[in-house]
Amino acid sequence: EISRPTEEIICEVKKLAKNGIKEIWLLGQNVNSYENGFSKLLKKINKIPGKFWIRFTSSHPKDFSDDLIEVMKSCEKITPYLNLPVQAGDDKILKKMNRPYTIAQYKKLIKKVKKEIPNICLSTDVIVGFPGETKKQFENTIKLFKEVKYDMAYISQYSPRPGTVGTKLNDNVSLKEKDGRKKVLNEILKQTALENNKKYIGKTVEVLMMNNGMGKTNTNKTVKIISKKNFSGKFIKVKITDVLPWSLKGKIKKLPRN
Repeated sequence: EISRPTEEIICEVKKLAKNGIKEIWLLGQNVNSYENGFSKLLKKINKIPGKFWIRFTSSHPKDFSDDLIEVMKSCEKITPYLNLPVQAGDDKILKKMNRPYTIAQYKKLIKKVKKEIPNICLSTDVIVGFPGETKKQFENTIKLFKEVKYDMAYISQYSPRPGTVGTKLNDNVSLKEKDGRKKVLNEILKQTALENNKKYIGKTVEVLMMNNGMGKTNTNKTVKIISKKNFSGKFIKVKITDVLPWSLKGKIKKLPRN
């Protein structure tokens, strides 16, 4: 692992903010392991002048601290969006993956995050068909999806990666079974995402506009509006009128000042 110097990052963000960039993403295989303290870095970036959002990905459940939750809660520029990869819903499979936490610990963390940040939007990463994953073990992933009610999930079918320990394991789950498991999780995700999105109907939210009438809420929800004007790069107020599993629809409530 290599961590960029804090001052180098701060300098870059200042330049971006000065040039009108409205969304800053901090990236890392595990941002929590940033050697100079990830929470400290977030606090420093939050103090940089300008109107912009801060997002980050990804955090590892093993070291997602109470301090990081508090920083997300208290820093106004940090958006209430969290990608927290679980990878599997079964303890034995997690152990095979060398993931140093249990599902009980993961769910406890999710519960704490939801309590402290009620409007949090949650996404996760999952691998289906890991070597040796039985149908019963996969059912534990189904249970987790139904319980957590994710807004989004990035679901991958297991495939061997050269140089990893996994290549020594027997890839004994068929492609057909992997595809079926992925479809099952996607269907559950579709239902929970739609249910979560229904809470937005009638509400007015701030949207960072992109191109072609598309924008994002601070919870990373895609919003579609109808407008002949180009508001790309602007924050506008939008009243949500309808929802789909993967997006919201709305009308402009308040135009930007500039």
